[in-house]
Amino acid sequence: MDGNELKTVLREEGSSTLKSLHPGFYKDVEKYLKELEEELSKIDNPRSVESKMLDNELQSAITDIEIVFMRRIRKIIDYARTNAFSSMPPSQDMSKLLPEEKKVYDAVLTAINSARAELLVPILDPQAAGRKNKKDTAQNNKVDATGKVANADDADVPEHMNADMPSETGNKDEIGKSNINKEFVVVRILEDLPTFKAMDNRNYTLHAEDVVVLPTLNAKGLIKRNVAQIIL
Repeated sequence: MDGNELKTVLREEGSSTLKSLHPGFYKDVEKYLKELEEELSKIDNPRSVESKMLDNELQSAITDIEIVFMRRIRKIIDYARTNAFSSMPPSQDMSKLLPEEKKVYDAVLTAINSARAELLVPILDPQAAGRKNKKDTAQNNKVDATGKVANADDADVPEHMNADMPSETGNKDEIGKSNINKEFVVVRILEDLPTFKAMDNRNYTLHAEDVVVLPTLNAKGLIKRNVAQIIL
């Protein structure tokens, strides 16, 4: 990897379609940047021409890889948006996505479909929404041997996790907190985080450089703590 190859990728990603990248592309860029940093550290005079040239190359490469990343992420999100509202198979060549990018695509597609089912379907097809609600209610409730109705989600949750969930005798406002925000955003995680339960009632274990779709409220909290960076 060198500056010319990175510039070529940057130029190609200026089109509306994704270009194929070899699986080790980002690792190669990381190695290239480290080599430039090492060369800079060996120069005694930071004001020398050589030092300035290396520093310019380093800063240019950092800018280029950030733009490449953002351009590809925008296209991936656009692919997910298009495919979510199409009854046809994806027209794009999904094989051009890196494995990590495929995770972004799947997460965004899932979030769009979930929001559509909760917000749009009840308006456009009330009967279908009613059938779904009845089905969900039947699946989420179990009757034990004594005839007591229990929630299916709680039945399969380990005891140590139930402490994080609102009890039946708890304040009703507390119980409803899981439904106060149904919007999602895409963020990049900047450091490893302990497992936490988000507003969508899911447990997340995130690591540095993960790209994930989170409920807006949780994403804003992580961004304020400077441990996440918004992408979309």
